[in-house]
Amino acid sequence: MKTAIKLLLAAIVIHGAVRLGSAYWTCFQYEDALQQIAQFAGNRPAKEVHGQAVKKAAELGVPVDAEAIQVRRDDREVVIDVHYTSDVQLFPSYYYPWEFTASVKAWTRAY
Repeated sequence: MKTAIKLLLAAIVIHGAVRLGSAYWTCFQYEDALQQIAQFAGNRPAKEVHGQAVKKAAELGVPVDAEAIQVRRDDREVVIDVHYTSDVQLFPSYYYPWEFTASVKAWTRAY
């Protein structure tokens, strides 16, 4: 009986770790995509860069609102900041709101 309880607890911990790791992996992928968007922004206006960030979030399944994505740019620099909350299933039928932040900065060249 003790072995069954230990196995159940181990399964619950592994389940939570896999779910949380998956959420962090998605955040990492999104931040990497944002870095590419910022690096190749060129002369595109901030509104277009913002649209690309929203589109990439939808592709990756990142639960972010368009208002939570902030794009700043000047002649030589593009900065993208994103803050969002994702419900991570740590235990079966228990979701915890986990906060994620992605922030990238890239120097651009005008073509």
